[in-house]
Amino acid sequence: MTSSIYTRAINVLAVLVVVIWLIPVVWVALTSVKPTNVINAETPTFYSFEPTGEHYVEIFDRFRMDRAIVNSLVTVGVSTLIVMILALPAAYAVARMGLMGGDTWALVILSLRFLPGVVVVLPYFKMATWFSLIDTQIVLIVVYVAFGLPFAVWILRGFLLDLPKEVEEAARLDGLSWLQIIFRLILPMAAPGIAVTAIFTFVFSWNEYLYALFLTYDSATTMPVALQKTIDLYNVLWGSLSAGAVIQLLPMILVVFLLQRHIARGLALGAVK
Repeated sequence: MTSSIYTRAINVLAVLVVVIWLIPVVWVALTSVKPTNVINAETPTFYSFEPTGEHYVEIFDRFRMDRAIVNSLVTVGVSTLIVMILALPAAYAVARMGLMGGDTWALVILSLRFLPGVVVVLPYFKMATWFSLIDTQIVLIVVYVAFGLPFAVWILRGFLLDLPKEVEEAARLDGLSWLQIIFRLILPMAAPGIAVTAIFTFVFSWNEYLYALFLTYDSATTMPVALQKTIDLYNVLWGSLSAGAVIQLLPMILVVFLLQRHIARGLALGAVK
C-alpha cells in the first residue's frame, strides 16, 4: 500500500514538473499568434483573441529567418556528423583499448569543454580573419566541432564502458581489426548511446549564440543571432521574437520525437545517470 502511494505521488510530481515546464513554451506559442495590440495589452490573456500569422510573415520577410534556418541546419548538421564520426573511435580508444592513463586522458579531453566560450572567441575571430572565413558556414562548422567533440567523447566513453567485453574479445580472436570491431559490433550495440550523444551535440550547437554572434554578421547568421535582431534599443517585437522561438524549437522537438526510443534506452544504459 505504501509503495503504491509513493508511486502515485512520484507520478503526480512528475506531471506537475512537466506542466510547469510547458507553461512558458505554451505562452510563447500563443504569443506568436496574438495580434500586436493583444500582446501589448495591460491584461494578459490566454484565449480571448483572434489568431494571426502576421508575426511569422514578418520573421521571414523582415528578418530573413529562412536564410538563418538553412545556415543553422547546415552548420549544426554537418558539425554534429563530424563530431560523431571523430568521437566514436576516440571514445573507443580511451575506453576499450587499454591506453596507458586512459582515465587521465578522458579527464583532459573533458576539461577542454570546461573552458568558457568567451575566453576563446577572440582567438577564433582572429584566426577566422586571417583565413578569410568570417561570416562563412565553414568557420562555424570548425568551431562547433571543436566545441562539441570533448563532450561527445566523454559521454560515449561512459556508454562504451558499459558494453560487454566478451563479444569484442571473441571478435579479436576471429581476426577482426579495431575498425571492423567498431563498425560491426560496437556501433550497433552502442546505438542508443550514440543517439543520445548526437542529440546533446545537436542541441548544444543549435542553441549556440556567442560564436555565431562574433563570427558571422549577415550571410552565415544562425537562428539565435537572427532572433536577437527582433530586439533593438527602444523596442522588443514580442510577436516576431515568439514566432522565431517557436520555429527554432521545432527541429529539436522533431529530433527528440524521432529518436525517443533510443533516448530511453540510452539513458538507461548508464552514461548519463
